[in-house]
Amino acid sequence: MNSVRNRWVPALLLGALVLATAAPARAQEERPLPRRMSPGPRARPEEVRRAVQEVVIARMREALHLTEEQEAKVVPRFTELMQTRTDHAMKRRAAMARLRSLLLDGTAGDQEIARALREVRAIDQDYLHREGELRGAIDGSLTPRQQGRLVLFEGRIRRLMQRRMQEAMGAGPRRGLMAPGRRPQQPPDDGFDLQEDEP
Repeated sequence: MNSVRNRWVPALLLGALVLATAAPARAQEERPLPRRMSPGPRARPEEVRRAVQEVVIARMREALHLTEEQEAKVVPRFTELMQTRTDHAMKRRAAMARLRSLLLDGTAGDQEIARALREVRAIDQDYLHREGELRGAIDGSLTPRQQGRLVLFEGRIRRLMQRRMQEAMGAGPRRGLMAPGRRPQQPPDDGFDLQEDEP
């Protein structure tokens, strides 16, 4: 029972993170928020984000079997990598919203559109450059086996986040997960561990 609950903790935390951040972000693109909005409600998503990061880091330690020396080098860089991804997503979302509004505006000139497009591309280039630096530093502290485990580990996180995002945005169940007349089945790989890969 405890093992089942432990596997669901990160999934539920990630679901809470997406629900807390995705919906407000979508609404912000569609219409501006009132100026009187208090900064108080934003504290909870940040707390959830930190809790998710802590769970991911803890599961990564287990999946990669890090030594104490490796933890001292890998954990800070992996934490920075996650924060870099979060910052990039926020910046890119805002830049894409500006580009979209210009494309929908019949009076926008080519120079304005080109400037907005350059901003999107610059944000992506900056992120790719920083991601490459952090990944190089992380890989330099890991063995090839651990690097492979990290790739599989991040793949699981990515799939889970995409699934939670679809649920948060009301996309409904993915095809192939529910047979006619049956209730949705939970995909088997919702955990962050690599139990099937353990020696």
